[in-house]
Amino acid sequence: MISRKNRQAASVALVALALVGVRAASAAGLDLGGEQILIGSQSTERCSSSQVDIDYDVAYDASLQGYGVSAARLSGLDERCQGYDVVVTLSGPGGVSLADITAVVDAPDMAVVVPAATPVSAEQLTGVSIVLREAEA
Repeated sequence: MISRKNRQAASVALVALALVGVRAASAAGLDLGGEQILIGSQSTERCSSSQVDIDYDVAYDASLQGYGVSAARLSGLDERCQGYDVVVTLSGPGGVSLADITAVVDAPDMAVVVPAATPVSAEQLTGVSIVLREAEA
């Protein structure tokens, strides 16, 4: 059995990996088809994804007096990830977190909506990271 402390450490490591991987992949236009992130113990079925593509919905936001990110669209999630939590972090200049959004994976392609209470300026968005983790009971 994996302890809560080990799961938290794994989550932090995956965030760091995602930040580095997404930036490197988008900067170099790389296909990450051969790499996988595995989550879970060896005795359970693993949730893995060789490549997750991220796109954004942008709309005018009166509170920002400009355009904001209204949702992050994820595609390419492994079907074995359904039921897992996905944490999407939208970051700005200097890697500062602009919003952390959590949703439950319900399909290989899904939208994670940015709450209206946490508007994210499209102009400020510089990066994104995602973490997949087993849903807590």
